[in-house]
Amino acid sequence: MYYAEGRVLKLMQTIYRLKQAARAFWRELTAALTDMRYSQSPADPCLYYFWTMKGLIIWFTWIDDCLIAGDNDGVELAKEQMKQRFDCDDVGELHEYVGFKIVRTENSIRFTQPVLLQSFEDEFQCKEGKVLTPAEAGSVLERCADGEALSEGDQTKYRSGVGKLLHMMIWSRPEIYNAIHELSRFMTIGASNIHMKAMERVMNYCLTTRNRVLLIEPTQEWDGSPEFEVLILGRSDSDYAKDPETRKSISGMSTFLCGAPIIQRSTMQKIVALSVTEAELIAATSNAQDMMYVKRLLESMNLQVKLPMVLEVDNKGAVDLINNYSVGGRTRHMETRQYFFARAERKEYYGREMESWC
Repeated sequence: MYYAEGRVLKLMQTIYRLKQAARAFWRELTAALTDMRYSQSPADPCLYYFWTMKGLIIWFTWIDDCLIAGDNDGVELAKEQMKQRFDCDDVGELHEYVGFKIVRTENSIRFTQPVLLQSFEDEFQCKEGKVLTPAEAGSVLERCADGEALSEGDQTKYRSGVGKLLHMMIWSRPEIYNAIHELSRFMTIGASNIHMKAMERVMNYCLTTRNRVLLIEPTQEWDGSPEFEVLILGRSDSDYAKDPETRKSISGMSTFLCGAPIIQRSTMQKIVALSVTEAELIAATSNAQDMMYVKRLLESMNLQVKLPMVLEVDNKGAVDLINNYSVGGRTRHMETRQYFFARAERKEYYGREMESWC
């Protein structure tokens, strides 16, 4: 059918692959879940929950993929309600999701990516060996010199390899975070043979330790009651001025829910820290923000969080600054970040004191 030039057509129904399609589906799904009496979490717009006589039922949405968790009877009822509103497929119990496999036992969940590991052997000719660390101790990757950059084909291969490692780092192998953080910096500015060898070393390490997985094994057992107090723990660390070009430090942070790791990150700090204490304070602040998000997410579903939450920091100077035990002229420029912990709300989130660990 042909239309005269200058005519504007009104779209009566969403078409797949349009820019607006994902949002249109999300609005339709939200309306359906609201009709099913589910509440949308204000902390995460893709999480919906409903307290039934059987307990808590949760829907997680990922574009047009939905994941439901809760009591068996409640889950079956919720699935039937969804099928009445949408033409959808029930693929059963969750064993695979976004490229990784899930193995459940009575008290734990294991995340593995065997297909991705196999691609390291098939596409990159990496082999299982005696590589026991993702990177050499104390090594720092630097920008390649003129004339040492990889060819366009090898650069594409490098980007592909780092992209695979980024996916593995997030879903099943968090211990390679720091090594992949280093490698990813050279995906756009150009890599050399040194960077390629460093990437292959990480792949060899993953193959050598292929039985190592991300294990979610809580130390607390939830009784299903909304009065149960959930434990949130944070651990932060930092190096100091490691990057030879910018002299910025790297923050390492882990957040635990009931003893199980749920958020793990390794990121370059946005500013140049002037001391080890300052670098540790920056890392601790970022970790505290992650803990606050988890707290808000749980409380948005009417769950309880055990207070005070504990953030473990292995630097006494940072702990003293956070608790206002000491102050000096060399740390006054950090006042805004330091007093993030000293607000009136600090007692609600963390109690009276932070704790140190070694």
